[in-house]
Amino acid sequence: MLNSLFNLLVGTCMLYFGAEWIVKGSSRIASKLGISSLVIGLTVVAFGTSLPELIVSILSALEGSSSIAVGNVVGSNIANVGLVLGLSALFFPYIYVNYNDIKRDLYVYLFSCGLFIFFAFDGRISQFEGSVLVICLLFYILYCIKSPLVSDQDSEKAIDVKLNKLIFLVIIGIVFLSIGADIFVDGAIFLARYYGLSEVVIGMSVVAFGTSLPELATSVMAAFKKESAISVGNIIGSNIFNILSVLGITSIIYPLDSPKDIMSKEVFFMLGFAFALFVIAKLPQPINRFTSTFLLAGYIIFIYVLF
Repeated sequence: MLNSLFNLLVGTCMLYFGAEWIVKGSSRIASKLGISSLVIGLTVVAFGTSLPELIVSILSALEGSSSIAVGNVVGSNIANVGLVLGLSALFFPYIYVNYNDIKRDLYVYLFSCGLFIFFAFDGRISQFEGSVLVICLLFYILYCIKSPLVSDQDSEKAIDVKLNKLIFLVIIGIVFLSIGADIFVDGAIFLARYYGLSEVVIGMSVVAFGTSLPELATSVMAAFKKESAISVGNIIGSNIFNILSVLGITSIIYPLDSPKDIMSKEVFFMLGFAFALFVIAKLPQPINRFTSTFLLAGYIIFIYVLF
């Protein structure tokens, strides 16, 4: 029992630091290439902070716990909006969500949610359906890369000097994520069986929260530095990556079963928070404390219903 709790703690810490190093290294490389902060948030940072979900879901699926893999993605997407954006905007009430800037990405996220529900409706996400999700992700990334770039000679020199260190930082981050995810999954699965709780509940609460810590840390730090584009882009981009990348790649490696509990109840919370992003983006900016409190209250209700 204590050993499992220790595994959860150590795993969460390793996931956090691993993702942090990946994000730091990747975002600096992207910045030196002159990519806009919103594109960085939607792609590089989002991918870096979604790596814990990817590794945890793959390991869970390989260990025969598809419920944790699918629940982790749905729970993380709910936590990213309700908890991460809610807390970021509550502590730093100057986060701007420009609807015109993120309109395309909001529709991509809504499309991703619809695709996931369509594929999972029959109780299983096959390897073919996983391939479709990954192909959609590749098209999305290519479309994002087409954003305007600003290049200059000085940036090129800076890359030559520091690129090796940044790449090393990313590699160390990936190693930490891999080990941390393995430890975390072992602890979570043991606890689920020890307390007699369903793996769906564990996957959507404990595991989802643990793998959402990188998003939380990144968005709060970006908000603290008044980088609204990175903060918001990280949340939306991570949610897109969670569905298209995490579920896509995981189901290609090992077809996933989609539990009825998730499809009949929890998935509607994910859709509700997705539509909430549309509403928030059209409200007067920045996001005020009333709106952030509303998001947090929605997340607390979700946890209450879950248990």
